[in-house]
Amino acid sequence: MNIHELAQKYEQYMLDLRHHFHMYPELSAQEEKTSARIQQELDEMGIPYHVDGNRNVIAKIDCGPGPKLAIRSDIDALPMDEEIDWEYKSKVKGVMHACGHDVHTASLLAAAKCLMEVKEQLHGTVYLCFQIAEEASGGGAVEIVKYLKEIGGVDRVISNHIYASVPVGTAVSRPGPMFAGNCRWKITVTGRGGHGSRPDMAIDPIRPAALILNQVCSIPSNYFDPFNPLVISPCMIHSGTAYNIIPDTCSIEGNLRFFRAGQLDEILAHMEKIAKNTADSFGATAVLEKLSYCLPVENDPAVTASCEKVIKEIGANYVQLDTPNMGSDDFSEFTNAFPGCYVTFGAMSDRPDASNNHHNTKFFLDEKGFLPVVEYFTAYALEFLK
Repeated sequence: MNIHELAQKYEQYMLDLRHHFHMYPELSAQEEKTSARIQQELDEMGIPYHVDGNRNVIAKIDCGPGPKLAIRSDIDALPMDEEIDWEYKSKVKGVMHACGHDVHTASLLAAAKCLMEVKEQLHGTVYLCFQIAEEASGGGAVEIVKYLKEIGGVDRVISNHIYASVPVGTAVSRPGPMFAGNCRWKITVTGRGGHGSRPDMAIDPIRPAALILNQVCSIPSNYFDPFNPLVISPCMIHSGTAYNIIPDTCSIEGNLRFFRAGQLDEILAHMEKIAKNTADSFGATAVLEKLSYCLPVENDPAVTASCEKVIKEIGANYVQLDTPNMGSDDFSEFTNAFPGCYVTFGAMSDRPDASNNHHNTKFFLDEKGFLPVVEYFTAYALEFLK
């Protein structure tokens, strides 16, 4: 039996699981039922597993002496209401799988079925890593990497992200930087509240905050190489309770994207200096917080070449990106710890009322794009552990 026929045996199994996960999504760090279902499926397959941290699941297919391969899948959903009507629409109000993590979970479980069938051909160990809280960079990746290191590490790590903007049957990757690093930050400006009619008796935090918001956006062009992509995006500003009350505080929250791991602290230092000096000029104070972050995903060239080889062997169309993606993923914790490669497989839908944008309330995928992921995971394990 070839890889395609083997994967086809479990295509309906994968789709049934995907439909279940899609109908019952769970937010980051709340994946209790999702984690329990993963454990149930692994129990039925006879695959031992370890539950680490806050419901991460690391399964182990032990095939004796040989290399160690880790395959990662993220399992969390997003705080959004699904607006596409279809048979398997989310049944959880305000929560939706709008990024494809339901597909990631189901395809890795289907690959586990395939790998158990060809276990006699494998020489080594495959770790199947089901990770919580990717959308929030909430520590799930850190916990799994720590666990893998404690048990001796792995030789390679691979992962896939399903992509709605890439055609079915196409896989995309590149050696070197693949996804940007991401940092969620917050600046809180504190003044002194008062009546709107007497700003001279108060210290308005909104005006310095407005200047800070504009000035931090100029950091990339003023301080950094224009050929090195860097984005600073203030996405939220909160202050005030009434039209005639000068508030005590004003907060700005946003994210920044970068590709050089050592650059984050330098960027934040510029932001902090601008915030403090600007606030001080108004008689206010400012505090910068680094709320969460993940490093850039860096694909190992040798591992990427081996992934390209396997992708072509299963009949998918491999496309190498010219430039990295400004999106972020905490799979970077894995690629910073072990040689690895991140690939995106296409599942573009032609449904007219749907969106090919991730994190969109009308996000929709063509299910014909899922089977190549199962084939890829299975074929890569067979190739690496042969």
